[in-house]
Amino acid sequence: MKTQPAMAARTANQHSEFLILPGGKILAHNITPTMAKILSELDPNDEPMRRRANPKISKHELPN
Repeated sequence: MKTQPAMAARTANQHSEFLILPGGKILAHNITPTMAKILSELDPNDEPMRRRANPKISKHELPN
């Protein structure tokens, strides 16, 4: 059986925070791969976010 601290630590790593500013700029913290996928859909030209969305793919394998 898992202890409460271990479960809390695992849960703490499963959330992201983001703020959308009035000009449309997005600030994000603790981005999970799932959130990176969502954010990369908002800006498909953001190559670093696409890499975070799928860290197993090298940048040379990403579609243009």
